[in-house]
Amino acid sequence: MLQNLRVDHEEVIEFIKNFSELGEFINYPVKTYSSGMYSRLSFATAIAGDPDILIADEVLAVGDMSFAQKCLSKMREFKEKGKTVILVTHDVGSVKSFCDHAAWLNEGHLISIGDAKFVSEDYRNYMLYGSISKLSSPKELNDSSSITSIESECWINPNPDRRTISTGEVNLCGLRFIDATTSKSTGVLIHDEPMELQIKFTADKKLSIGSIGFTLHAPSGLIATHLNSNFFNGKSIDLNENQTYIGRFCFPTPRLLSGEYSLSCAIFSCDNQQIIEKYDHVSIIHIQDKGSPSEIDQSGYIIVPDANFQVDIK
Repeated sequence: MLQNLRVDHEEVIEFIKNFSELGEFINYPVKTYSSGMYSRLSFATAIAGDPDILIADEVLAVGDMSFAQKCLSKMREFKEKGKTVILVTHDVGSVKSFCDHAAWLNEGHLISIGDAKFVSEDYRNYMLYGSISKLSSPKELNDSSSITSIESECWINPNPDRRTISTGEVNLCGLRFIDATTSKSTGVLIHDEPMELQIKFTADKKLSIGSIGFTLHAPSGLIATHLNSNFFNGKSIDLNENQTYIGRFCFPTPRLLSGEYSLSCAIFSCDNQQIIEKYDHVSIIHIQDKGSPSEIDQSGYIIVPDANFQVDIK
């Protein structure tokens, strides 16, 4: 029995040395290790016993690229064997490519949980633009959480840092994409499917505005498409003080290349159509094709057909 334990121990030590690639540093005090060296040792030790549950905490964030790929390969091997792998990371790409399910935690509070792809988009949207599109279904919303952009109606609150022009006359205070088929907010638009972009705004005084418009920017940064309420009737829009309005653009999702598109919105004055309120790249939306690449517009810009616009008082 003792002999077998000694043999197992020696095999484990040899495995850890080989997998961690620490060489002679394996015998150095751990307190002298860098974060990368410590991560190598920790991961190699964790998998040495072939556990049924593996928790990998930021193992892909430190060390060199080749070792990170080596760890990811080992985790995939565990996954294929039916073992449970819990990956703790800030790397959205790894979550989307490796995980089936994900949970986003912020200051100890669960913000969203569900399909890994959707939770990843929620997280990336917040990190980039200070708002989330609620692609997943939040399970816990705690008032003490620092995430303040989540509302029961699924509105995305514009990040003030993205406000590039403002005269103080009107305030763009929310936006969301609505699947016209289900009447629910969405973060994914499917080619040709009817959708609606809603822009919520208020006025600080009684005035008239010339129009409301938006642009979708392709992943390359180029404008993919845009619409302006002035395209439809050319009439000004009369606003009352402290009244909330919702501008609704309805149109089929254009056949653009699949990917993440950023949204910019603007409100224009009646005089020479000067911009009086504008947010640049205030949110992101994912456009998904139907598997007909030959019919997808490759030019980077497309005219939206069969669109319409209206303004409602909330």
